[in-house]
Amino acid sequence: MVIENIRSLFRLYTRPSSAMSDIMDKGNWLFGIVVVTVIAFLLAITVTNRIYETYEAVPRTAPKLRLPQFRPVAFQPNEAPSEEDEEPETYRVLVPQKLPLPIVGMRGWWFVSFKPMSQFGIAFSLAVLYVPALLFLLIMIERTSSFAVAFRRDYGSLLSCTFLAWAASHLPVALAGFALAPLGLGADTALLLWLMGNLYFGFLIICALRTVCGISYQNALIIVGLAWVSLRFDSWVLSILTFSPFLTLIWLVPLALGALAGMRAAHIQRQSFRRHLQAATLNEHDAEAQYQLGLLYQQRRQHTEALKFFRRAVEIDPKEPDANYQLGIIARQENRLQEAIQHFSHVVAHDDKYRQSEIWREIGATYLAAGMFAEAKDALEKYHERRPFDPEGLFHLAETLSKTGETSRAQQLYKQCIEAVQTMPYYRRIDVSKWSKLAQAKL
Repeated sequence: MVIENIRSLFRLYTRPSSAMSDIMDKGNWLFGIVVVTVIAFLLAITVTNRIYETYEAVPRTAPKLRLPQFRPVAFQPNEAPSEEDEEPETYRVLVPQKLPLPIVGMRGWWFVSFKPMSQFGIAFSLAVLYVPALLFLLIMIERTSSFAVAFRRDYGSLLSCTFLAWAASHLPVALAGFALAPLGLGADTALLLWLMGNLYFGFLIICALRTVCGISYQNALIIVGLAWVSLRFDSWVLSILTFSPFLTLIWLVPLALGALAGMRAAHIQRQSFRRHLQAATLNEHDAEAQYQLGLLYQQRRQHTEALKFFRRAVEIDPKEPDANYQLGIIARQENRLQEAIQHFSHVVAHDDKYRQSEIWREIGATYLAAGMFAEAKDALEKYHERRPFDPEGLFHLAETLSKTGETSRAQQLYKQCIEAVQTMPYYRRIDVSKWSKLAQAKL
């Protein structure tokens, strides 16, 4: 297990998406915690302590008031105390101060901190703050499920990927930091190295979000940019945990351990499913297992691997409808239209109402892309009769009618497409909003 995790760690430099998939299947939390802690220690020695001492904790002298000590003095009732005894003393002490960061100035301290404790507790911050923030922002943007469902389903896999992503992105920075002193380079160079490591970490987390959650690059970039702020609350969380040790030990620790056990079980179950599915593909006559494994890779945005397993399923059973349907969609997206029609024909021969008749929408869209408008109209009219309120089907049919000169009905269908999107539940509206925008542009 350790050797496989080390291989996945170094594969993040060459094939990050494929490595993230391997981490999902074989990643280990304990290995991630250990490697992150070790690299954080090296990073603090070589890079962040240099930045901390140069920018964040620069000693300066400041005056401080020393109050006079009380001394009992005998004096007459009418005699006032001497002024010499009442005057306080002042002396100068060293206090830390922050200097402006290059380019961003003092506002940069709103988002970063190089305190040694924050660096050594990075594994805790990633697990308690950063990964939950990623999932929360994912739900706010994608709106595909509730936070509780997404947290239980994706937390374990995303945490494993995050640990190794942080380790892979900061290991070169920590090693390069050893050369700063021999080369006579200062804190500015260390700050540049730290920034490069964090930019690469952001890139790897984008790959992790696409692999684990299957989201687009645009949404992943937004999520990564916003989730970075969560790491600034590490000292606040630690202060709460240490404020009342009794409350922490009696209530928070058992609650956290229970939640951790549940998420760990879900993570192990997900890894076991992948192993059992891989074992099922050893049967050369099991087309369904090949299709399911291809579908798993497709959800992880690994289209090359998915295509390989879909084709293997069709080789085993040329009439397998699910694999033919997926191969037809991929072929249409890659503009291999004749091949797409051939795959869709196998599906129709198996089931005329496959996937609630969506097969006819795909056939119509393929004919439309090929410029065969009469065939596209026949297929899309059939789909429209069965699914009259599907926005994608309405848009494709409107496009076909527009090409054949039926402008009036095409305009009507564009409007119906917009209305169909507007009347859908919010969690479906996000997936089909594309067709509403295209229809508005046509109108």
